[in-house]
Amino acid sequence: MRISPVTEAAGGSSAAVRRRRTRRRPHLASRQRTHLFTRLRTRLRTLPIVLAALLVAAGCVSCVSWNDSSDATDSHGSGASCPPAPGVTADEVRLGLLFPNTGNAASLFDPFRAGVDARLGVANAAGGVQGRSIEYSWRDDQSQPSVNETAARMLVDQHQVFGIVESTTAAAGSAEFLHSRGIPVTGTSLEASWTTFDNMFSYSNMIADGASVSTWGDFVAERGGTTALIAASSFSAASGAFGEELAASLEAAGVRVVGTLDATGPIDFADVGAQVRDSGADTLVGAVTGAAFGQVVLGARGAGANLRVILSPSGYDQSLLDVFGRVLSGVYIFVDYQPFELDTPGHRTFLDAMTRYAPYLQPPNRQAALSGWISTDMFLRGLAEAGRCPTRERFIEGLRAVRDYAADGLLPAPIDFTASFGQLGRCYTFLQVAPDASRFDVLRPAPRCGRLEH
Repeated sequence: MRISPVTEAAGGSSAAVRRRRTRRRPHLASRQRTHLFTRLRTRLRTLPIVLAALLVAAGCVSCVSWNDSSDATDSHGSGASCPPAPGVTADEVRLGLLFPNTGNAASLFDPFRAGVDARLGVANAAGGVQGRSIEYSWRDDQSQPSVNETAARMLVDQHQVFGIVESTTAAAGSAEFLHSRGIPVTGTSLEASWTTFDNMFSYSNMIADGASVSTWGDFVAERGGTTALIAASSFSAASGAFGEELAASLEAAGVRVVGTLDATGPIDFADVGAQVRDSGADTLVGAVTGAAFGQVVLGARGAGANLRVILSPSGYDQSLLDVFGRVLSGVYIFVDYQPFELDTPGHRTFLDAMTRYAPYLQPPNRQAALSGWISTDMFLRGLAEAGRCPTRERFIEGLRAVRDYAADGLLPAPIDFTASFGQLGRCYTFLQVAPDASRFDVLRPAPRCGRLEH
């Protein structure tokens, strides 16, 4: 201990002070030396025991299996001691984002990225997953399966992403490749590949080979529909496949399908309207984007088509009401999540996050944006299930074992990812455009659940 200047001036150097104290009380110094020697002998006797305990502990650390759920990590839980995994570092997980920023489906999926940004913004502000921030690289698949595959290979091989969040009508392009490489994928299911490959996860499957659900046909029949014309795009395989499912559902409910209308743009309003009118159908059902279907409805009403029921799976978007106005009055829309009109806590969390992390999207309550939010939330759940040392295999196994996924109450009912694999979603909430086209009104019961049709 350093003696203060005042003490040094009063009593001389610290060494001199110690010598005077020792001379005055020699018996105290002797007792201290005896006590010190006794403690030293005791510690030397116990040293072999302590060393043995340390060696055993070191041996146990080397025995921890990386396949065990109790992963060995550093003291901060960042996973610095984890074995290498693609897209994973001690402080980051990199995922890939794949969607059509251009092409014929771009208008339907463009807001998807905003939902991804919002969900990752919330997650990273809270510390990420297991102490790792979640970042992404993105690619545009141009709404084409061949480009979708090229883009997916680039994300996996060049950007070394851990997994992919995807929303597109061209996922079939890369589905087999991603499955062969064991890449986890979460997103919106608009193709049969989502019900075929177990590495792909969606909160709702709308298309599966050789299957349909009664929900859509039952709804049309309840509202007096007897004959139907389906609007699909010859340019999109997903549109054609979904049109076939809708037709099967209508036929099972006793609604006769009289034909299919090609709604590939650019749309000639007069020609399309005449086709709808001359078909004699009292029901028009869409399997195209909301913008394309709005144009078909515009043509049909301009031609004086006598329609009782107009139904679409897309178009739940205030901006479309602003564009088409009363043309869409009375149109029915169905969604596979809880609509914003229900104003759940999950919706409020989403809208707040959109304001903070994706303010560029206005208005924020967009269908594709909410899909991006839920798809990213699924990915985060998969990472959490994969543990502190995540691998792609652990992600897939862990998320597939989840039986209660509800996306913070944004889904009609919790999902069992084991039981639902390969199955079509049966439950949908139906809304109707108000007479003045200012809003969407939720129809009760909500949701409506049908039965599987094969």
